[in-house]
This record gives sequence, C-alpha cells and structure tokens, in this order.
Amino acid sequence: MAGRTDGREWPGAMDLAAARAAGWRPTPFRQFILKIHSRCNLACDYCYVYEMADQGWRDQPRRMSEAVVDATARRIGEHVRAHRLGGIELILHGGEPLLAGPELIRRTVLAVREAAGTRTRVRAGVQTNAVLLDEPFLRLFDELDVRVSVSLDGDERGHDRHRLHANGRGSYAETAAGLRRLTAEPYRRLFTGLLATVDLANPPVETYEALLEFRPPAIDLLLPHGNWDAPPPGRDPSAADEPYGDWLAAVFDRWAGAPERETSVRLFREIIALSLGRPSASEMVGLSPAAMVVVETDGTIEQVDTLKSAYEGAAATGLHVGRDGFDAALALPATAARQIGADALSDTCRACPVGHICGGGLYVHRYSAGSGFRNPSVYCRDLYRLVSHIRDAVARDVARAKSTTSAGTRAARPARASRPEPKRLSIPEKVFLGLAQGGGGAYAVDELWRVQRSKRALLLRWVREAARSRDPAREARARQAYAQLAEIQGRAPDEVRAVLDHPTVGVWAHAVADAGADTDPITALAAAAAVRARDPRPVEVVGGPDGLFLPSLGLVGRFAGTGVVRAAPGAPVTVTSEAGTVTLPDDPHRDAPGWRGLRSVEAEYHGMALHLLLDDADPLRTVGGDPTPRLTPADADRWRAALRGAWRLLVRRHWTVAEEAARALIALTPIVPSARGMSSATAHEAFGVLFASLPDDERDLAATFAHEVQHAKLGALNDAVPLTRPDDGVLYYAPWRDDPRPAAGLLTGAYAHLGVAGFWRRQRHHEHGPAALRAHTEFARWRDASALVARVLARSGRLTPEGERFVAEMDRTLRAWRREPVPSAALDLARTAATTHRDRWQSRHGRQV
Repeated sequence: MAGRTDGREWPGAMDLAAARAAGWRPTPFRQFILKIHSRCNLACDYCYVYEMADQGWRDQPRRMSEAVVDATARRIGEHVRAHRLGGIELILHGGEPLLAGPELIRRTVLAVREAAGTRTRVRAGVQTNAVLLDEPFLRLFDELDVRVSVSLDGDERGHDRHRLHANGRGSYAETAAGLRRLTAEPYRRLFTGLLATVDLANPPVETYEALLEFRPPAIDLLLPHGNWDAPPPGRDPSAADEPYGDWLAAVFDRWAGAPERETSVRLFREIIALSLGRPSASEMVGLSPAAMVVVETDGTIEQVDTLKSAYEGAAATGLHVGRDGFDAALALPATAARQIGADALSDTCRACPVGHICGGGLYVHRYSAGSGFRNPSVYCRDLYRLVSHIRDAVARDVARAKSTTSAGTRAARPARASRPEPKRLSIPEKVFLGLAQGGGGAYAVDELWRVQRSKRALLLRWVREAARSRDPAREARARQAYAQLAEIQGRAPDEVRAVLDHPTVGVWAHAVADAGADTDPITALAAAAAVRARDPRPVEVVGGPDGLFLPSLGLVGRFAGTGVVRAAPGAPVTVTSEAGTVTLPDDPHRDAPGWRGLRSVEAEYHGMALHLLLDDADPLRTVGGDPTPRLTPADADRWRAALRGAWRLLVRRHWTVAEEAARALIALTPIVPSARGMSSATAHEAFGVLFASLPDDERDLAATFAHEVQHAKLGALNDAVPLTRPDDGVLYYAPWRDDPRPAAGLLTGAYAHLGVAGFWRRQRHHEHGPAALRAHTEFARWRDASALVARVLARSGRLTPEGERFVAEMDRTLRAWRREPVPSAALDLARTAATTHRDRWQSRHGRQV
C-alpha cells in the first residue's frame, strides 16, 4: 500500500495523531478521477500505467460497471455533503476513457451530478489521446458540458517517438485529426488544453511552437515519471547537469518573451504565483495540499495513480467504494503526506532557498527504496535551475513595474470621479472567448456575477454619497443603512449578498446614479439584511407609495411614511409604521396579513436544479414589461409545472444552457403576453431576473431560457468590456425586429439569436415529424439571420476593438453552423420567412443599412 507500512519507508510510520495535534486537518477531496476503462488503444513506451513498476492494470476489468459507477457517485455525494463542497471536478480517465463508449460516459456524468446535489457544481472533464474523438463524442460532450484535454507531445516526429500503436505505427495523424475536430466550432469551447511529456530529444522551442498550432488555452508540460531507483531518461542523479531545467527554461523564455499571450503554461504560471507569495493550485510545485483521489475500474479507491511508477501497490489504499467512503482515504498517512506542506519535505528541501516554491517537486518523483517519499525530487537540480530562472525574471518585471508606477504617480494624480465607473472591471480572457463563441458555462456566469456585484457595491457607495446633496435626514438615513449593511456583511455575508443580488436593487441604484432617484430605499436593503441575518438592532425604514419592499423577501403592503423593522433572534419579525404593525411569518416567503412573500418556484432533473423567486410583488418589476397582478396559487402551480417540463428538456439536451440559467437567474417575474403570444425580456440593470409570460409548451420556455440568458450575459459583459462605440444615430435592419436598431441593440439581438439558433441546432436531432421540421427551420432562420448581422456589425465601424474580437468569434461559430446540413423543406421555410420579414420592414423604413 502507499507508503509501505513496515515503518522503514516514509510515510508508512507517520504519526497522524501528532500531525493533528500540530494543527493539520484533512483537506477534502475536490478532484475525483474515475478510471472508466482500464485499457488503451495506444502503447506509449513511457506510460506509468502499463510500462512501469505497478502492473495492477492486468487484474482490472476492462470497463467500469454501472454498479461501480452508481456506487462511486453515491460516495462522491456523501463526501460533498459531509464537507459542504460548493464545487468538485470529475475527471474521466483511463487507459483511454473513450473506449468506455458514450452511454457509460453519459451515465457517469449524470450520476455524479445527481448525487452531488443541486448546491454543488460538478465540472466534468475527459483526458484523451483524441484518436477516437469523433463528432458523436463531441456532440455528447457539448450536451453535457464535458471539457476535453488531449495528450500531444509536439510535432509529428516528436509525438510519434513514444506515442505509438501496439504495432509500432505512430498516432500523430489521428490525434491531430481529433484535435482539429475539437478546435473547430462549435466545440472549441470544450477544449481545455494539451498535455505534453517532455522529451530531451525534442527541441524545446520547436516543440512548444508545434503545440501552439492548435491554439490551446493551456499547456501542461509534464516531466517523465521516474524516481531515485528508476531515473527518468537522460537524468543521471549523480550528475551535476540540469538537462530538463535547461529544456524548460528555453520554453519559458519563448513563452514569456512573446509580444502577446499565446497560451497559459501551468508549470510556469504556478512558479510565478509562488514567487509572488501566492499559493499553488496544483501538485506539480508548491506546498498546497493535494485534494485528488482515484477510483479504479473495479471500484477500488486509490491515491493519485502516478504513484504506480514507484513500486507495486504504491497507489493502493485497501478501500473500495462498495464498502468505504472517501473520508476513509483522508485518514491514511499517504493522504496526509501530500497535504501537510513543508512537514512532508526532506531536510535538504526545507533548507533550500527555493524549497517553498519548488515544494520538493511532484511527490512521486521523490521516491527511493528504503526511505520512501521523504527525499528531494529526482529532478532536484532541474527544478532549482527552472525556479531560479523564473524567479529572477519575475523580480526584474516587478522592479520595472514599481519604477513605472512610481514615475506615473509622481507625474499626475487622477481626479476624484464624480459618479461610479463600473466599466473599469475586468474579465478573464478565457471567459471572454467562451462568451464570444456563444457559451461560456457556469464559470463564465460566475465571473459575470462578480462584475455585477462589484458594480452594485460601487453604486451603493454612490447612493450613500448622493444622499449628501439631499436633506440632512435622508443623508443620515443613508449613512446609517450603509453602515448597518457593512456590519451585517462582516458576520453574515451570504445574507447581504442575497439582498444586493436581488435584481431590482440594480434598477433602483441605477436610477439614483442616472436620474437622481430617491435614496431612501437603501433603508429597505438594510432591513432585509437584518431580517435575513436576525440582527437584533432596529432598522429605520422609509416606504413608498406601494408599501415597503424588502428585496429577496417580499412586500409590506400595509405601510405608510416611516417605520421600524425589528428582527431580533427568537422573536417574530415586525414592521411598524403609521399604518400599524405587520408581523412576518416564520418563513417570510409565505403570505401573512399585510405581507406578500416572494414565493419560490423550483425544478430539478438529474441533479441539476433551478431555484427562482416568483417575484410578483416588487413595485419596480415593471422594468421588464407589463407585469401580471399577484398570481393565485393555481397560477403559481401552472408556472411550476411549466418550469419542470422546460427544465427537464434543458438538462437532458442543453446542459450548458441549463447550467448558465441556474447560475444567472434568481428570480422570475410573470408578465402579460403580447398580442402575438408569449413574451419575454431581461433588463440590463436587473441582472438575475427573467421576465416571461406563461408559455404554450415546454419547448417555447426552454428556448426562452436560451434566448434571454444570452441577453443577460451580454449586458453583464458590457459592464466590464464595452463592445460598441457611443451611438452615432445610425440605425440598422434587425431580422427579428420590426423597428430599426442602433449598433448596440443590433449586437444584443444577434447574440441572443445565436443562443436561439444553438438551442434549435441541438433540439432538431431529438424531434420527429412536424416538430422536427419546425426545429430545423428555426435553426436555419436564426443561424442565417445572426450571421448576416455579424457581417454588418463587422464592417459598421461601431465596434470597439474588443467588440471586433467578440463579433469575429461569434462569426466563427456561425460559419461552422452554416456548413451543417438542413433539410431543403426547412431551408425553404426559413428563407421565405426571412424574405417576408425584410420586405415588410423595408416597406415601412426604406432601404437602411
């Protein structure tokens, strides 16, 4: 077992009780590596699974059974709930995982997501050699939002030096073909990067540049596995040379010296972060605790499987998902050894000036028979060479930056802004590109929420400052409410976040900043936070003509003038005003005399859940259309039924849309349908709410989610990255509107209909008869309409440089979709509808742009 238990080899004799007494606590597993197939279709001569010390693969079943999948999913769910994990990573591994087939992959991903529950995000990925990566697999990964990393060792000569078929034939051509399919639209968003094993026989810069040909978002440069007893190729432990350090330093200089960032190299990025005093995010370097665990094909629980390169049984734990939970693996010395940081290092490493950066190197590379894993890495000299090289480069860059900043500060000091500037926020490049390609997923939406929360915090400070120009009483109330919000946030941040996230808080704050609206509603924010956190201090509040609305909770309809909200623990929440006292129910989302609670509507399918507040009480909800009156219980139940049907469809066929909707939306506001039928909307200032009328069927509501989430994403992105220049008065034809649109509105519509086209593109493969004809027609019409508008925008001159990049990525996705076949009958219907719309539009507005 990992860390031989006879006491001779560390960590076999490690004293866990002493480690706990010294303050160590296990770090829960957050990365679960499932060996869904134990065999491979290649015979790479450096593979640690098949070619090194542990030959346990021979005793494994070829394919993980459904029973093992289900047991593993249950154990993951237990671990997630026991440790309250908000997110985990599921890695499908092998062997070659694609040999397991699409149905087992689908079952595995859905089973783990369902077991993890609705409050935990499961990021699924597959690590493959790409030989089998064809269109059906890519469609499956697109549907399930499974990210793909590919093993590639450089150009054809370098790759085929080791990555061979069993008959000696090279695999580069097949891997490159799979990569070309993956990196083409619409699948490029799934591509997470390349894994390349370093070979000293391959020239470093040429190898790196060969990898760049596939435009990877990230590259992992992996050192060949070896240890002190079985050194890696070209690494003589007794020699003073640094061949791998020299190789990697050459690549670093090429990577760091590029005029613009071409990709992220994880090893370099980690060393830079550690050099700046930040923690590491991987086990390659640094001292951060390792949080990954492996489940073998037969259900045995193992340590990280690279330990198989050390000795027979090095990764074994003696545990099995059928009888043991993952917490049992946390209690092993071998797990603790990879989580206790500097205490796991040898004396040599602890005395080394770069030991805190190198972290002793990868754990498996430290092994030596007799002493175990408490040694320097077999790559010690190489790591010292690379870390010193990068650390010196970072020091030079920091010195230059400080010099430039100091000079700039002496030259000029910026004037104090007279109003908030939310567009100074930033978005990671990979999020920008994912959004531009039409998707982005939950991670992108989380980043957009980060932007929105920063913007709302900025606007809230503006409200406090704006109150200075009002009468002294308003200024005092605003300052007191702001201070109470800040104090509650210090001890109950989630409760304050729930209040500030409520969509119409953004509407009101924008109105204060843009139109001088009343600042007194900030008192309702403080009161809502106090109610949620059960703060004992009374809050002075000011209502409006419709009563007092407490964001995220409900409306006090019986309210007049000023009042006081009391929410002390153990007592009923009361709201007292000139109109009397209203007592809130224990569950404020229920109704009570004088109180209209915001009810919830929820849907869940295969572990993915949608939780929305049914906002039919907020006086500011008119921003998204003509709101319905308060829904009857029967009407609310009809909405719940409609959501359940649409959600089931989204989770089954449109996973990314479902994931984005679940992350982006927190409220649903029912509105009155238009004369043409179902209506829907979002509002830029009210990020987080969907305005919609009751749909005719589940497809219409599901397509509405695809449409409106795109609107919400683009509006939020514009707060950080302006995509269009100021309006110059020129109006354009929009194939989905009866009125001319400015460039900004045209881009918004094009992006929304990119989402609509993507929805019908997937849905058409699951329909039959007239429904299939409709789906093909919708796909063709909105695909072509969005492509037309993207071309107009590209040559309009109204896009910022970022907008030009954004539209170019949109166009790349649409060009790929336009190459997909559509039945002639559907094409005819789509083209007839498009022509009819344009003719009618031109008869009203003339031949505008």
